[in-house]
Amino acid sequence: MNSRERRLIFLLMTLAALCAGAIATQSLLKKQRMLARREDSLTLKKQESAAMLAEAGLWKSRLQWLQAHQPPVSSDNQASQALLDELLASASQNDLTVQKKQLHETIQTGFYREIGVTLTLAGDVPDVFRWLHGLLSPESFRMVSLLKIIPDPQAPSKVSVTSRISRRHAPLISAAAEAPTEGGGS
Repeated sequence: MNSRERRLIFLLMTLAALCAGAIATQSLLKKQRMLARREDSLTLKKQESAAMLAEAGLWKSRLQWLQAHQPPVSSDNQASQALLDELLASASQNDLTVQKKQLHETIQTGFYREIGVTLTLAGDVPDVFRWLHGLLSPESFRMVSLLKIIPDPQAPSKVSVTSRISRRHAPLISAAAEAPTEGGGS
């Protein structure tokens, strides 16, 4: 080989080495960015876990309060009727006129049983808000999941309110879930 061929081969080898180095550098930089994102994610999860552990006592006391105060339900129909009766009595005490009422199916989860009623009422604005305020207290386990207020065109001080009010009761716990069997099965 003459000197020109040697220089050309040297140049090609240098270019191949540079290209290989650039590709390896890009790959390593990509892995470094991925590891940095993963480290940030793990750091965030660690901070969240530490915050959750710091609040564990608060959540345990809240659970104990909930278990002690959340009303049980023996019959969905009785619970729905009781909620409706309470709401109708409260509405009449606040001088509200019931235009429509509807009971809803029970929603069951592992944490609660939700009984719901939708009411359409009419009355003065202060009476409506007094009624709503009286319904919502933590001890009552009631919540308003729908609230639609429509002003009366003939009387500016009156409104029509459609509201879905729900009460969350303690979940039904089966006897099998309460008392696990001894021995581990057959």
